[in-house]
Amino acid sequence: MAPLSRLLANKGIYPSNGKNTQVSIPDLLTVACLALAPLCFLSVRSWTILFVFFLFLIAAWELAHTDRGFAVLQGQKAAQWTIAALASSFLAVLMGELLRGNMQVGLLDGPSRPLLAVLLFVYLLHKPIDFVRLLEWSAPISLVILCGLLWMHPYDFVNNPSERFGTVAVDPLTLGQYATLLGFICLFTLNMYGPDSLVLKALKILGILMAIWISVGTASRSGWAAIPVLVVIWVVCVQKIRKPQRIFWLLFGLALLGFAIGKLVPTVSDRIALVATEYIAYLHGGSHDTSTGLRISLLRAAGFLFLEQPLFGYGDTHYPALTSIPAIASFSTEALQFAVVHNGVHNEIMQSALRSGIFGLVSSILMFVVPAVVFYRGSTSTVPSIRAAGLIGLCYTAAVFCFGLSTETFNLKYTVSFYALMVSALAAQVLRPQPV
Repeated sequence: MAPLSRLLANKGIYPSNGKNTQVSIPDLLTVACLALAPLCFLSVRSWTILFVFFLFLIAAWELAHTDRGFAVLQGQKAAQWTIAALASSFLAVLMGELLRGNMQVGLLDGPSRPLLAVLLFVYLLHKPIDFVRLLEWSAPISLVILCGLLWMHPYDFVNNPSERFGTVAVDPLTLGQYATLLGFICLFTLNMYGPDSLVLKALKILGILMAIWISVGTASRSGWAAIPVLVVIWVVCVQKIRKPQRIFWLLFGLALLGFAIGKLVPTVSDRIALVATEYIAYLHGGSHDTSTGLRISLLRAAGFLFLEQPLFGYGDTHYPALTSIPAIASFSTEALQFAVVHNGVHNEIMQSALRSGIFGLVSSILMFVVPAVVFYRGSTSTVPSIRAAGLIGLCYTAAVFCFGLSTETFNLKYTVSFYALMVSALAAQVLRPQPV
């Protein structure tokens, strides 16, 4: 065990505290699971879910056999708010079901992942594990694995309606979103702890290029929507470029690069142009059942549905006929009714509000805002490991929020499990009482 302990310490993954250089078996298992969990996130069905549950079990076992446990939270308001955010989704769904008098245990499955992540978060507060040092390897390797899979079988997603990249594990929309996110993690972590080794730097650059290829191949506009926000965060927070003039010219140059890519790759320009065309048509009385038109109608309908039943929501499928609500009847179509019941309203915050009423709305806000505040504060730290976790957490939270503007981001078990992993591990690294 001693050689492994020294290796982890030398790599900065599990630094020595000067008193005990020996890493326990549970700690080694934790490091292994943290490293492996993101590896085939988009390639193998249930991969991340499996390793996240291993982490939950390790955390529960270790907390049950320690005297410190939750005592670490005393006086830690930020940590307490993080726990509130992680637990909020489960409590919101439970409250909605109780008030409706219609208990469906299946609806608690997804929200139980962030709730169980409370154990992992508290456990990691005690451990000097640098998750970002693991993630800076896992993210590009994950993209390499995914690229190889897509090269051999690019259209494997079931019921893929067109030639858009997908895997047996992930649909094209989600694949594009999270490939974009992993690509930005590669970008954010470039030389984050000082100059990267030649191998690691090459791997990260390769990961960025592969993320671009995959993102274009999926034609996922919801993934592209996050790019401007993440670029701004990278420029201001990672590169620390604060002078308005320099920011303007850098963003202008990046915008020109994006424009050039759009012109050179018809898929990008056509998909973006289609949004504008469908939006204008919608405003001028054209079809409401286009991709863009339906999303606009879904948001409008969601607002009126929430006002009809704001306290406890509708669950996942117990919606009234939209034509029975005068405010919605004027723009209701069969496609809109079907989408609301079977596909959701394509907005994370509004979907949560419809599912669990005001409790769901508050929960969604907490799940985005609390981690964002924690990570932003961490990103300004002078301690390298805290700053690294803050920046990657900010990247993740901003990306998922942008994705959630046009899709539900926590309705899939593997995406909500990934949220549980990322928020608990990164927040623990930021808020750990003794900086690593």
